This record gives sequence, C-alpha cells and structure tokens, in this order.
Amino acid sequence: MIGGLGKKIEFLTPSRVDDEAGGASLSWLPGPEMWARVERLTSTRDVAGDRNNRLRRIAASLRYRADILLGQRIIFEDSPYEVVSIESEDDRRLTLICEEVLA
Repeated sequence: MIGGLGKKIEFLTPSRVDDEAGGASLSWLPGPEMWARVERLTSTRDVAGDRNNRLRRIAASLRYRADILLGQRIIFEDSPYEVVSIESEDDRRLTLICEEVLA
C-alpha cells in the first residue's frame, strides 16, 4: 500500500476569526501536503431543500499521522473534501474516508 502513494493531497487547517459583533467566522488555510493513494468510492445523495445533490467520496491512504482529525478538510484535484472516517490497522498507515464539500 505505501508504495502506491502517487497522488498529492493538501490538508487544510481551520482558522477562527472573531468579528466586531462578538461572533466568528471559520476559514480554511493551506496546510501540509502529503502523498496518498486515492480511490474514488460510490457517491452518496444529499437532499438539501429542493436540491438532490450527489456527494463524491474518496478513500485516501497515506502514511500514519497522529494529527489528523474527523472534520478536517483536504484538497484533492482542486476539490475540497471533509474527513468523515479515519481507519487505521497499525501505526504505519491511515485510510481517510472523505466526502466532497459543497459550497
């Protein structure tokens, strides 16, 4: 598995910016880039109001990192994805299940 890391993914780091009214906004800043093996998974449906969207899903396998969390985002092929599941069989590799983030 580790030998097939041929796609580059970029992690995004959340940044909370307080506003003058006491609220805050969340933005995503560029983070570290890593090499991964990326497989496209079956898409899922997301019904929002009158729209019926298809969410693209991917599985990204990469070298183990302890700092990856659920809800974190990655960029793959210029599209943002949210990490919805983290699978690890040992301390050498991770598989991240990610869903496309719709704007």
